[in-house]
Amino acid sequence: MSTALAGPLAGAAHVRPDGWLTTPLTTDSAQAEAQARSLILRRHPAAPGPVRCLTARYRTATFTLGAPARQLLKRHGDEAAYLGEVLAYQLLDADQVLPDLHSTCDTTRTLVVDFLDAPADIDRTGGFEELIAAVATIHTAPARWPQAVADTMAPWRLATTDRPAPGWIRDAAAWRRLLQLTAAAHGEDHVPLGHLDLKADHCRRRPDGHLALIDAETLRPDVTGLPDLITLAYLAQTEGRDLSPRAVRQVYRRCINDLGAQWSDAGLMNALAAFADATGLCSLHGVEQ
Repeated sequence: MSTALAGPLAGAAHVRPDGWLTTPLTTDSAQAEAQARSLILRRHPAAPGPVRCLTARYRTATFTLGAPARQLLKRHGDEAAYLGEVLAYQLLDADQVLPDLHSTCDTTRTLVVDFLDAPADIDRTGGFEELIAAVATIHTAPARWPQAVADTMAPWRLATTDRPAPGWIRDAAAWRRLLQLTAAAHGEDHVPLGHLDLKADHCRRRPDGHLALIDAETLRPDVTGLPDLITLAYLAQTEGRDLSPRAVRQVYRRCINDLGAQWSDAGLMNALAAFADATGLCSLHGVEQ
């Protein structure tokens, strides 16, 4: 969890220091745009033009494709982030909670997706509940995977007894307790998807009107969905929503149980406490109350 922002998950996550990336991308927009044109010609020939640089950062760069923009080229400097984002698109393909993916290239660590410019206003009535429902859809996606995907992801299934805790866990007993509670709610064969980069600006509208989340590179198949529930509670306070943290938990539990989970309120609160104990999380932001 070292790449997560420290805000809502302070204590459980730590920002990486400057200079950790061995092959940083250029931060010069003109140079980044010229590189993108060359990459598209060689690796994404079906992508529309023209190419316009949106962001040029040392870790990622993004470019609109088409006029008006129809697709987005994203380039990663970090291989793990690229593979994580591609994995997210593959695992969530059927649930329509991300932009549509058009092409990828492992060699250049690039992918082309739909460009979603329309914001999903989570301030409007019911908007934040829609975001919670999208997060619950992601957390329960493994229950709907075709058998081939489920078989491929089998190594990440919940292991409540025989595997050591990850190296970033501070309290192995609390981590084991969290996994046991998650297994009781989702089933032993569940792959615990979670760790989304949730923020208002990452909520967009697909052409079909559904809310979609952009920047899925942080999704991981081993940390459970609890970090996302905690982040939702944090957002409900810091971005002026009208839902209390307790209401966030209740809406989340209703949504995720409608999709096949079997969380009791007591079980979910115990799991939140176990996550905090296991990771050293500084605050649950009221979601456990």
